[in-house]
Order: sequence, then structure tokens, then C-alpha cells
Amino acid sequence: MSELGRSYYGRTGRGHPGTRRDTIFTPGLVREVRRAKLNRFKCEYQRRCARFRDELGLQDDLFFPERDMCYCPSCHEKRGDIEIYQRGNPPKPYVLPLGWSRFALQVPLPQVMLPRGGTVAAFDSWQMCFHGTLKDNVKPILETGGLRRPGDDISGGTLSQRNGHFNEEWKPEGFDTLQVFVSPSIRYSSKDAYSSPYTWRDRATGQKYRVRSAFQARIRPGSYSIGPTTLHHVRRGDRIDPIYGNDEIEWSTKHVDAIMLYGLLIKMEPCS
Repeated sequence: MSELGRSYYGRTGRGHPGTRRDTIFTPGLVREVRRAKLNRFKCEYQRRCARFRDELGLQDDLFFPERDMCYCPSCHEKRGDIEIYQRGNPPKPYVLPLGWSRFALQVPLPQVMLPRGGTVAAFDSWQMCFHGTLKDNVKPILETGGLRRPGDDISGGTLSQRNGHFNEEWKPEGFDTLQVFVSPSIRYSSKDAYSSPYTWRDRATGQKYRVRSAFQARIRPGSYSIGPTTLHHVRRGDRIDPIYGNDEIEWSTKHVDAIMLYGLLIKMEPCS
């Protein structure tokens, strides 16, 4: 069997102190590794995003640098990538997070086990999604081991519900806000209600930037519900994403183990 036909187990790493994690390599993951090696840190934008990430105080062994990927316009054009792919089983459109830089995370083996045994197809069969978050939430989420529901304990405190979208104080009757919310759209996930911009000064250049953070993830098919936007201020007729309509742009689940984080995304723009 060729290398691309096997399951690969990469180096190990810790999600947080005391927890060992193995990385599994599937055919799709191997292709990503090869492409990422050609591109890693050749771009000033990616280096700048890396400097920001390094200031978050994250453990090195949370990351898998071989799968880092820059989606800035220059790197995207050089690779000759298309913008929209089909991912998962059943397949759903996956739009590249253009304008962002991805810092790959170690993929924990227990989360990619198939229900009836086996691991080879798990990573490739789960569907792509995004989760926007605040800069200050990145470290607690990673130290806790993944996304959690409002009210759950995370490193440093309890996860609260933010304003700007449905919460216990403002929601339709019967709507359950105590879930994990993700989206197939990076445009939606980077809205201020999820990924509020943070003003950051690059110590290397003195330039100030508006920085947003998000997670790239896979979600297990059949584990989530598809619903409309829960943002407060979306006017009727204003379409958020050209691929996903406003009535299917928010995915929710109570199963925190159904979401596998595999990339920290960072986007920055110069302050005017």
C-alpha cells in the first residue's frame, strides 16, 4: 500500500499539562503537510501573525508546525489554490479562510475514533467549520482541551454568553443557548459578536494592527443542528456569505467531543 493509503501517527504532544495526545495522519492530512512545508513562514504576513501568536503565552506542544498555512492573497495565489472545496461525508462546501494565517494544532487521537472502530477516515469524513473567539479566550480554550458550552468551566473561569447574539436574556422562546455554536463560514465566524478585533502593536516594527482570532475545526456529521443566524443586527435581505444562506449559517451541538480543533486562525489589518 502506498504511503497515502495508510493511516499515519505523528509525533505526540500535550493538549494541557498531564495529557498525552497522538496525531493521526490520513491521506488528506498528508497532502496538507506536504503543501504546508513548501509555504511555512516564507511570508511576512505569516511571520507577523506568528509574532502575535507567540505573545499569547501558548505551549509549543499544542501546535503542529508542519501543517501551518498562510491564506493571505499572495500565498494563496502562489499555491494556485481554488477557493471552494468539498469536505466531509456527506460533502459540504469548504471555503478557504482567505486573509487569515493558520497555526495548526495537534489533533488528539481519541477524538477521531470512528463509532464502530477504526481511525483512517475519521479526519477526512468530518465536515469543516469555524469558531470565532476573543484573543483572551484562545489560551483558556486550548488549555481546557476544546470548545465548551456556556456555563462550562474553562481554564481561569466559567464560559459566559456574550452580547450581540442570542443569549438567555434575548432569544426566541424555546431556543437553547447552552450549546456550542460554529459556522461553515469564516465570514460569519469573524463577525464582531464572535471575534471582536483587538488592537496590537508589533514590537518588531512599531506598527499597530487590528487582530481577529478564530479556530478552524472539523465537526462530526450528524452531531449538530443547522440553523439561521443568531446575530442581533442582521437586516432582512442582507446575505452574510455568498455560499451559505443566512438560514443555514449557524451550526449548533451539545456534544463538545464532536468538534475537533485543528487550527488557530489569526487575521490582522493595519490600523488607519
